[in-house]
Amino acid sequence: MASSYKLKLAIVLLTALAYLYKSVTKRSPLYLLARPPPLHPSISDGCSKNFPELLQNCEDFSVLPNTTLLFLSCDRSRREWYHVFRAFPPDAPKGEIFLWDYGKPEVKPALLSGAESLGVDFHPLGLSAVMREEGDEVRLFVTNQAKEKARIEVLDVNLETKTARHKRSLTDVKIFSPNGIVGVDESSFFITNDGFFSRRWSTALLFEVILGAPGGQVVHVSIPPPASAVDEDSVNAYSVAWISLANGLALDHAKQKLHIASSTHGVYTYSIPDMAHPYLAVPESFRRTPFAADNLHLGPTGRLFVSGISSLGDFATSMLSEGKVGPPAWTAELLSEVDPSDKREAALRGLDPANSPLRKEEWVWRSVYLDDGKFFGGISTGGVVDMKGTFVGVSVVGRGVLVCEKVIERPGVLVGKEGEERKTREEL
Repeated sequence: MASSYKLKLAIVLLTALAYLYKSVTKRSPLYLLARPPPLHPSISDGCSKNFPELLQNCEDFSVLPNTTLLFLSCDRSRREWYHVFRAFPPDAPKGEIFLWDYGKPEVKPALLSGAESLGVDFHPLGLSAVMREEGDEVRLFVTNQAKEKARIEVLDVNLETKTARHKRSLTDVKIFSPNGIVGVDESSFFITNDGFFSRRWSTALLFEVILGAPGGQVVHVSIPPPASAVDEDSVNAYSVAWISLANGLALDHAKQKLHIASSTHGVYTYSIPDMAHPYLAVPESFRRTPFAADNLHLGPTGRLFVSGISSLGDFATSMLSEGKVGPPAWTAELLSEVDPSDKREAALRGLDPANSPLRKEEWVWRSVYLDDGKFFGGISTGGVVDMKGTFVGVSVVGRGVLVCEKVIERPGVLVGKEGEERKTREEL
C-alpha cells in the first residue's frame, strides 16, 4: 500500500518537474540580454517624434493597408490603472482613439473616440482596422479594459470626414481581459485574454506569471447577422488556444497564419487551413524571443515584427512615474531558420544582439530598432509600415508617435572560403 502511494507521488512529482523544465527552457531569457546601445545618429537624424502633447501613452497602432493612415490607441491615464489587478482610480480620464496620416505629419490627428455612447469608462489597449465591403468606411475593433466590465468596442470610421460612429459594445464570458486584437473581416476578429486570473484574483495571477502557466487565452469572436442574433450585442466566441501571458496578435491573410505574442515565452504561430472557419487554427511553430514580447506588427510584405520589454525594472519604474529617460526599446524582425551550412548567414545572425542570449538554433531575429531609452524608449508596438521602409513606433510609457525613414543597418561578417572573417555592414 505504501509503495503504491510512493509510486503515485513520484509520478506526480516527475510530471510537475517535467512541466516546469519545459516551461523554464522555453521562457524568454531577457535577464541575459544586454542593455541596447543608444540609437545611432544615422537613424535618429531621420526620425521624428510627432504630437507628444496630444498622443500620450499609446499602446498600439493599426495601419490601413496601402495607405499612410494610422489608427492609434492612447490613454494618458495609463499609469493610473492596472487592469490585471482590477486597480482603477475613480477619476481616471478616459482613453482616446486617433486617426493620423503619417504621410502628412503636419496635420493634427483626428479624435475618433468622442462618441457619448462610449462613456467615460473607456480604456483601450489593442485595436485593429478592417476595410468594410460596402462604402468608404473602416471598421475598427478596440479592446476596452473598462472598470465596470471588459468589452470590445466596434466603431465605423468615415475616412473622408475623419469621424467615427460607435456601433456597439460586445461582451461575452470569453471576453474577460482582452488585450491584443486583430480583425479577420468586418464581422469577426481574434482577441487575447492576457491571463486566466486577470481581473479576477491578483495573487493567483502572480503565480500564473511566475510559473509561466498557459492561462492566457486566444479567442475567435464573430458577430452574427442581426436577424440571427438574440440581442444586438451577442457574439459567437470560440477558444482557439491557451498561452502563457498572451498579448499581441498579427494575422497574415495571404499565408493563412495567426501569430500570437506570449510575454513570458515568445511568438506562437498557428496555421488556419480554412479562412472561412478561422477558429479551427492549429499550432505550427514557436519562436522564443530574447525579450518579453509585447505587441506584433505585420509589415506590407508579410514581415513580422515584435516589440517588447528588455528590462522589467526600467519598465516598472517608467509605469510608476514619467522620467527624462524611458526604458530601453527593442523591435526585432522574425527571420526564417538559418541553414546550418550557410556560414555567412549564421555569422551575421550571431552578431545581432537580439540573438546573443538564445541557442544557436534559435537565431531567427534581426534587430531593426534599438534604443537605450534616451531617444524614444519603451516601444510597445513597432515595425516597418510601407514599401519605402518607414518605421513607426508607439510607447505605452512615452509621448508621441515615432516615425523613422529607415531601420538600423545590419552588422555582420562575411565568411570566406578558407574560413577567414572580415567585418562589414550591409543594409537590408
